[in-house]
Formats: sequence, C-alpha cells, structure tokens
Amino acid sequence: MAAAIAAERAGDRPQIGYAALGVMANEGHETECCAARLAAAGAVGASVAHELRNALAVAESSLYLAQRDLDDRPCLLRHLDRVTCEIRKAHEVIGSVLGLARGEPLRREPAPVGKLIESARHALVLPTAVRFEVAVAPADLTLLCDPILLERVFSNLYLNAIEALDNAPGGSIVTRAWRGDERTYLEVEDNGPGVHPCVIDRLFEPLVTAKVKGTGLGLALSRVIVEAHGGEITATAGRCRGTAFRMWLPSA
Repeated sequence: MAAAIAAERAGDRPQIGYAALGVMANEGHETECCAARLAAAGAVGASVAHELRNALAVAESSLYLAQRDLDDRPCLLRHLDRVTCEIRKAHEVIGSVLGLARGEPLRREPAPVGKLIESARHALVLPTAVRFEVAVAPADLTLLCDPILLERVFSNLYLNAIEALDNAPGGSIVTRAWRGDERTYLEVEDNGPGVHPCVIDRLFEPLVTAKVKGTGLGLALSRVIVEAHGGEITATAGRCRGTAFRMWLPSA
C-alpha cells in the first residue's frame, strides 16, 4: 500500500501484477466462450422453432381442408395423412438439426435429387399464380447426403421464393440440378423483385432478412446444412431479375 501511495505521489500509477492480468485474461476468455455458447444455443433453438413453425403451418392448413372436406372421405384421409407426415417429419428434422448442433456425423445415404425436390415441393402450399419448373440432368442424379436436412434446404429456398413473389401473376420458381466433374450443382431461381445489393451478401447471416415478416433463420440454417455436407451456397441476382440461390455439393 505504501509503495502504491508513493508511486501515486511520484506521478506514476501503480501497476497490476502479471498474475492478476493472467486471471483477468482467463476470466475474459471464459466470458467470451460462454457468450459464444449461449449465442450458438440460441441460434439452434431459434432454428428448431423455425422448422417446427413451418411444419405446424402445413398441418394447420391441412386440418382446415380436412374440416372442409368432412363428407369426402378420400380427401379427408389425404389431408389427415399429410398432417401425420408433417408431424413425423418435424420430429426427424428437429432431431437432425440438434445432432448437427452437437457436431454429430451426418447420416449420409444415396438420395435421388428429383425425389428431394418433389418432397420439398409437396410439403408447401404453392400459390396457384406461381409456376414451378424442375430440370434435373441426368434424370437419375443422386447425392450422398442426409436427405432430411437437404430437403429442408430446398423447402427454405422455396419458402423464400414464394414470399418474394407474393402471389404476383406470372411468378415462377425454377430448380436446376446437374453434375459437374466432382460436384453436383443445384440452383433455385425466382423471377420476383430481387434483393437489394446491400442485403444479398448478408442473407445467410442469422436474423438478416430482406422480408418484412422474415426471421433470417431459414437461410442461415440452410448454409450450415450445405457446409456440413462439404459444399457451398451463395445468393446472386437472377438471369433476368429476381434472386438465384446456387449451391454445390460433392458428388456421390
């Protein structure tokens, strides 16, 4: 204490010992790690909630149609089957997303690209004003992937495109897939109004969105899924207008 007072009187500030600095640095590092873990946990929780919300929306619309078609037994059963399918799929998606967050290895299996696209398409309510086109070459193009997770990527891209088109007449969503030398290329393009250049480079960041009611979680999760497969996804302006999401994955 006397030394500190003497130093202060001499115009010098007392110095903190190296040991104290080390403790403070460690505490700061631990605080940063804790904050990072909490942020990651929050992002995973938000992504799970996002996927669950999508499934509930489809189930809700199917139950509404089931009530409308109570007297038409075949239609009623079809709507109820869709509800059951969405609930089962929600369980699978949440399990896969949580496994991805825990760093568990992906469950990879051969999956026809056409089937992934079709499953993602039929899980959504596509507006009648929107035209949906698919071009897969060759027709039996196959990926070695986690089909549950990759289907979610397509679903999120289609949801993004549907909301961008906003049920405008003449809207279209085009999906293309083709094989390169060692990669499989996939593309989802819409002819909507497009995304401002200031936003398009940040679309895959959590909570960044170009939509009024968007959450910015679907595209962030899609990037995590694609990168976990060893691939890459980007967003760019479409050929004429609108937005094109392009990705590549290692070929099977």
